[in-house]
Amino acid sequence: MAVALLTERDIERYGNNLSRCYRIDDSSEFDGLLRMIDEADVALQARSRERTS
Repeated sequence: MAVALLTERDIERYGNNLSRCYRIDDSSEFDGLLRMIDEADVALQARSRERTS
């Protein structure tokens, strides 16, 4: 069993390999954390693109 917070990009990447995925859409107590994770993911993608350019 594993518990993880995934970005939308992660979920798309793993696709059918995720046996169960529970979305946290309606809980405002995670909004700040989820926003920071999404921002970090965007920054990571940008750095990756800069390295390959």
